Amino acid sequence: MTKKWDVYGKVVGSKYLGVFEAETEAEAIELALESDAAHVSMCHQCSDHCESPEIDGGTAEPAQ
Repeated sequence: MTKKWDVYGKVVGSKYLGVFEAETEAEAIELALESDAAHVSMCHQCSDHCESPEIDGGTAEPAQ
């Protein structure tokens, strides 16, 4: 017998979090992810389609 399934897709994007001063790349990422800049919000229309937006991990490169 077949079953019914609720299926979810993972939506992926990126967000610029700003410039952070740190000794290492890992420390800069940690500071950024703990900052207020890591907050994610969506417009009303998008929030009808996506649940629980969050930043999951990060990358860093030297600032210009």
